[in-house]
Amino acid sequence: MLFPSHEGRLGAGRVIGRYGDPDLMADFSAEYLKQYQVIVPKGRLPGSMTEMMPALHLLVNAAELALKADLIRSGKRFGGHVLRKLYGELEDEHRDEVERRFAHTGPNKNLNALGADYPSVESVLRVYEQSFGGSTVYMDTRYLAEPTTKLKEKSLKGGNLVKDMPYPIFLPVVVQATLDTYAYFSGAERLKRLGADVGYGTRDDGNDQHGDWGLAPVSLGLVVLRVAQSVAWDEKHADRKVFRRFKAMHPPGYTTAWMYGGQSLLFYRADEEQPEDGETVIDGLECKVWHAGRLGMHAQDLYQLADTLRYHDTFPLLKWTN
Repeated sequence: MLFPSHEGRLGAGRVIGRYGDPDLMADFSAEYLKQYQVIVPKGRLPGSMTEMMPALHLLVNAAELALKADLIRSGKRFGGHVLRKLYGELEDEHRDEVERRFAHTGPNKNLNALGADYPSVESVLRVYEQSFGGSTVYMDTRYLAEPTTKLKEKSLKGGNLVKDMPYPIFLPVVVQATLDTYAYFSGAERLKRLGADVGYGTRDDGNDQHGDWGLAPVSLGLVVLRVAQSVAWDEKHADRKVFRRFKAMHPPGYTTAWMYGGQSLLFYRADEEQPEDGETVIDGLECKVWHAGRLGMHAQDLYQLADTLRYHDTFPLLKWTN
C-alpha cells in the first residue's frame, strides 16, 4: 500500500503559449458545466443557499470561460468577470449565432410554442452582475456571509442583510450555446466549410512538423512552404538575407512560425502546375513543399488562416523557377 506524506501534483502535458490556449479554456468551461449539471439539485428546489452555491459558482465560471475562450481566439482585448461586458466584446457574427442557438433550445422551445417572448442572452447575463453593496454574483458564490462592514455601498455598511442569489434557468442554456458557437467558428470547421480536408490527429508522419491537426493544402487550392529555422533565421533570430529576399519577391498570404519548432510556414495560392511535395530549392531558398500531403498545424493557426482566406479577396499566387 502507498501512504502519501504530503500534497501531490498533477501535470496535464499541455503547453500554454504566449497566446494562451483558448481550446483548453473551452474544455474547462464544458467540464464546469458538466459538473454543475451533476451537483445541482434535480426535480426540486435546493433546500438551502449553501446547497446551491457550489453549483452556481461552477456555472458562472463556465460562462466566463466560454466567453473568454472565444475572445482569446479572436485576439480581442478584455478584462474582468462581468459576463454581459465580455459577451458584448464578442464578434457580431458570434453573438448572433449564440442568440440564434439560444432562441431555439431549452426553456425557449416552450415559450416559442406558446408565442411568448423569451429573454435575450444579454438580459440573462445581466442577472449575474451586481449582487449586494457593490459585490458581484461571481464573488458572492465564493463568500456568502462576509461582514457587511466590508461592503462598498455606504448605506449597507455595518447593517444586517438578507441575501438572495439568482436561480439558473436560462444560463446553462446560454453557456451551452456559447460553447457550441465556439466550436462552430473554430478554424477547422470554418475551413471545412470552404472545402478543406482537415482533421484532428491526421497529419503525416515526420519530425519536421508540429501541431495536432492535419491539413491538406491542395483541398483549399493552396501550397505551403516549410522553411527550416537554420535557413530562415540567424543566431539572433533575425531573417537571413535569402529568406528576407524570398518573402519580398513572393509575399505570402499567411505566415506562421510560433510553436513549429522554429520552422516558418509560408502559405500561397497554388499555381495551375501542381507542385510536387518534398524538399526543393525555390529562387535560392531551401524549403519543403506541402501541397497534397497533410501538414501538421495548430488550432490557433487554422483559425487565423480561415480569417485570412475570408478577409483577403486575393490570396497571392506562388510562381517560381527552380
